[in-house]
Amino acid sequence: MNVETRSQQDRDLIPRPPGGGPRVVGPGRKERAYMEDIVALGRRGAALSNSLRQSRGELESALLIERGTQRFADRLEERLARTEAQKARALVLVGSLQQEVTQVCGQLELAQGQLARLTAPKPGIARRLFKALGRAQG
Repeated sequence: MNVETRSQQDRDLIPRPPGGGPRVVGPGRKERAYMEDIVALGRRGAALSNSLRQSRGELESALLIERGTQRFADRLEERLARTEAQKARALVLVGSLQQEVTQVCGQLELAQGQLARLTAPKPGIARRLFKALGRAQG
């Protein structure tokens, strides 16, 4: 029993297909479907990756806009607070000016009354004499 005869005997035990020697067979139906699924999943993964990248960009933009909007709102609130403080100071100033105007109007009325007395026409000398004589007799 040598090695060669033994392998010859083994060859005789394995039946040969009717078409001759073994043929090269490609992937079967299940393998092809599996490979198509892998390719489809790869495409879907790439699409999801692009979508994720786009969503991240949009999210970053939204965050920047939100932060900018918040800063803008803060600046508007500060400006509103300054405006309200200026308004309060202006109201105090207007009130004090109104008091001062009232005082000046009172002083003006007094001055106009004094001016009217000073500029009023004085009675003539004859009238003053008659007036003085009328008092002396009465």
